[in-house]
Amino acid sequence: MRTVKAAASVAAAAAVLLSLSACGPLGAVASAAGGNSAAQAVKALDVAQKRTSEVHTATVESTESFGGTVSMTMTGSYDWSHGVNAAMTVHVTGGQAASALRQRSVPDTEQVRFLPDAFFVRFDAPEVTSLMHGRHWLRYGWGDLPGAQGASSAYLRSLAENADPVQSVASVLASRDLRKAGVESVRGVTATHYAGTLDTARLADRLPGVSAAVRARLKQRLAAQGATAESVDLWVSKDGLPVKVVTRVTTKAGVMSSTVYYAHFGTAVRVTAPPASDTADFAEVARQATPATS
Repeated sequence: MRTVKAAASVAAAAAVLLSLSACGPLGAVASAAGGNSAAQAVKALDVAQKRTSEVHTATVESTESFGGTVSMTMTGSYDWSHGVNAAMTVHVTGGQAASALRQRSVPDTEQVRFLPDAFFVRFDAPEVTSLMHGRHWLRYGWGDLPGAQGASSAYLRSLAENADPVQSVASVLASRDLRKAGVESVRGVTATHYAGTLDTARLADRLPGVSAAVRARLKQRLAAQGATAESVDLWVSKDGLPVKVVTRVTTKAGVMSSTVYYAHFGTAVRVTAPPASDTADFAEVARQATPATS
């Protein structure tokens, strides 16, 4: 059972990573709307939402940390046209999750596939595959992970549901202090740097281009994180697409920070569930690994 928990640590960390990295990318386009009035921002956001929906794919490179719980990197590609669809390589680099993996001789780098209803982690270590009757992929329903694995099931679910970057455009409009911070080079790309702060108090107001339903979802996300505010720094290229986003949230469980780089918008992304014959279900594996009590 301890090996199962170690495997779950990778899965929970990966889920937090993707959700964090996706919660704000296209907000960069919203900040580019800037100008001197909310009307100008709304007009630019309408264009950004259309363009984002049309492009709907990109490659991602991220560095993430969550207090002392986990730090990691992730590279891969994802498609946000129909919920979360991503294929990633996740490398757990530090925190309690990395220690748990080392103690149980479970590799700290795994392949992960995310789909709207579940995510799949590939394991090749015999310590894990032996628990899965020789299978290599472990399926986690979004409600399968207990809070002890680094985040509650409800929290993971709420983050996954906020992974649509089209909605992130609306999110940036809710920032109380959105501002232009300069023009910089991001990996050789000239980009405009914008910054802002999203807080629950601001979400109580009517905002141009942000519906009451979207404000409610943003408040729910901050509440699920145990936070009242989130800082966002965004870098937008001349073609109106984000090349970098940095977010920082202080929660009761620690500081969640994320640095994400985006490239190759429009790249082909096709993510499917692994073959059923090579997939085990986490809930079933955990149940079988738990000693029976009389």
